Amino acid sequence: MTKTPFPYQFEGADFLASHGVAGLFDEPGLGKTLQAITAFEAIGATRIIVVCPANVRAVWKGEIRQVSPRQLRILEGKDIQDLNFWRRGKPNVFLLSYEMAAKWAPALQEFVDVVILDESHYLKSPTATRTRAILGRNCDGKDGLASFAQHTWFLTGTCMPNDPLDIWTFLRFTETTTLGRQTFTNRYFTSRSGAFSARQSPRKETLPELRSLINSVSIRRTLKSVGLQIPDIFLGTQTIDGDTREIMGLLKQHPGLSDAVLDAVKKGSLSFLDAQHIGTLRRLVGEAKAPAAAQLLMEDLKGGVDKIVAFGIHKKVLDILEDVAKRNGIKSVRIDGSTPDHVREDAVHFFQNDPETRLFIGNIRAAGTGYTLTSSADVVLVESSWAPADNAQAIKRVHRISQTRKVRARILTLENSIDERVNDVVATKTASIIKVEGK
Repeated sequence: MTKTPFPYQFEGADFLASHGVAGLFDEPGLGKTLQAITAFEAIGATRIIVVCPANVRAVWKGEIRQVSPRQLRILEGKDIQDLNFWRRGKPNVFLLSYEMAAKWAPALQEFVDVVILDESHYLKSPTATRTRAILGRNCDGKDGLASFAQHTWFLTGTCMPNDPLDIWTFLRFTETTTLGRQTFTNRYFTSRSGAFSARQSPRKETLPELRSLINSVSIRRTLKSVGLQIPDIFLGTQTIDGDTREIMGLLKQHPGLSDAVLDAVKKGSLSFLDAQHIGTLRRLVGEAKAPAAAQLLMEDLKGGVDKIVAFGIHKKVLDILEDVAKRNGIKSVRIDGSTPDHVREDAVHFFQNDPETRLFIGNIRAAGTGYTLTSSADVVLVESSWAPADNAQAIKRVHRISQTRKVRARILTLENSIDERVNDVVATKTASIIKVEGK
């Protein structure tokens, strides 16, 4: 074992190892991967399935090799040959994306020692195909991939990413509650219905009971609570100019769209925000501010900032950042949804270790989890997610245990556009989640 866990990490590993089903909900940056590996070593597991975002599989492989004292045979599930090889019983660890786990769930219904669900908030929707395939049709462990494991461990730093009700699938699978989702909602929340969805607010009288349910089958620590000190983080918004003519043209084509977006953001109705005209609006906003954002990054890098991590959502936005950096002689690396695993590893390695690699460009979904980018102390969200948990995860790539400098995080906002109003609303969406967590 080349990595020695901290005392709090041994404590987290012991908690997992002593529970058949449990949640490790530590704040991002506390080493949940290391704790899970330490836990499966403690119980002597020889057949382990890790379900995680596709971009994190390489992180798990590297961490297992550093933490485990055994020479475990690790297999990444990418095609049917990998599935067949796993079923023949030779590999010890099977690394699966959520998509492949859902697709292969019927073929994986054989007993294993441990199923680890990394970034388990991917299973927050009880009706999603992957949730049903992994947790069962009713999220109760009666069928589905995880029901065949001696231990099932949920790992996430954002167990309630958009709404406190997101915790229900976890509590139902752990049998902490036997209530159906609607009955659970009625008991613990009040709902404010609107045109697109309902936003849940915890009931004061049942809040202690809800916290007790969560704490009975999970453990959550923060950097502060385990006695770790990392430098402060300063988070703010920065307004930039951009050509908003196309945005205004779209809004004129869809009267009331601006108010509808704000209403949906307030209620956490992300399914509505994925609608075609909303997607077009988001893309146009990103493209309108990308040239000015790229210029801002160049000015900072030429003005004394050593390295910057920049996140966006749309391909054209990332292309603009990359092109402007190249024209200005700034060496950059990039990770988006199409980046192969080995290129991702190289990108992180060079950004962390090569002084001349000064700009990391990442898609907020593809690069916002699993990576450590602490060679920079400056994070810029050129495009921010309308789900605040995504933004927090992305910023945590820089604001982590190994960070030695104060971190500056900025959300860039397009002046005189709906972007200003949306970013103001998104900043308030975590209030109910924090209230349930009691932090």
